[in-house]
Amino acid sequence: DVYVPGAEALAAGEIRVTVLGSGDPFIKRSQASGSLLIEVGNPEKDLFFFDLGSGALANFSSMLLPVESTTKVFLSHLHADHIGDIPGLLGSFAKNGRVDPVEIWGGGNEDPELGLGAFVRYMLKAMAWDTASVRGVRPMSGFQAVAHEFPYDQPETIYERAGVTIASFPAIHGLSGAVGYALEYAGRKVVFSGDTRPCRYVVEAATGADLLIHECFQSPAVAAAAFGLPLPTVEAFLKAAHTIPDQMGRILDIAKPRMGALWHMDVSPGADAVFAEIGQHYDGPVVATQDLTVF
Repeated sequence: DVYVPGAEALAAGEIRVTVLGSGDPFIKRSQASGSLLIEVGNPEKDLFFFDLGSGALANFSSMLLPVESTTKVFLSHLHADHIGDIPGLLGSFAKNGRVDPVEIWGGGNEDPELGLGAFVRYMLKAMAWDTASVRGVRPMSGFQAVAHEFPYDQPETIYERAGVTIASFPAIHGLSGAVGYALEYAGRKVVFSGDTRPCRYVVEAATGADLLIHECFQSPAVAAAAFGLPLPTVEAFLKAAHTIPDQMGRILDIAKPRMGALWHMDVSPGADAVFAEIGQHYDGPVVATQDLTVF
């Protein structure tokens, strides 16, 4: 029921998923911005970040995991609440002992200046002062980043190492380039939607998965009351780029994962309305995640 960091080593064939940031785009102390950590029980003890919003690295530090392993990041898209801790990963964690460069995966775009490659290139330029300040004191390799940009508009296997396979698939959110991911290891499968409207690629990837972590915004009725706006206005706004509980219930009913997990949702109003709307379509296992929820 309670995970104690450092007290449960991963067995071979085991996967541990920790929500480092469960919050929505509105920055708050109670929930870090979007991020997942996936650890696998291979001999390499690999760990993977999926998105890295602000506050995620503080939660990661509480997990008592080796900084040297923080080299693999998969970004669903480039909104600020999903990339806010990248500077800390590149700079601070290199100062703390990581000597290997960070590899960053993400989707491209019709405009090369809006793709993952350009993001990494400009991020390294933005970090130039930080990097130069420790030249001759720390190994420079740990401050570097390698971009792996891939097509955003088709499912594709983008990572195959040490028994772990990660595939990307298109998502519908904002501009071209938003994607989700499916990680498979030792016969287990974890699917992460990123930010998206209901999308058949997510459903196809998640069908029969062991764990589906899918974005789900708060009930439109609850959000409308919080914002002081008419319900139709809020519902239309949310559905333009996100998934609302009624839609989430339909997605879960089609995909039927062993466990469904709601992510990117403000939990401060509670989740009763969310579960009620999901329950109109789906009666399987589903939880609302908070920071440091562990699967």
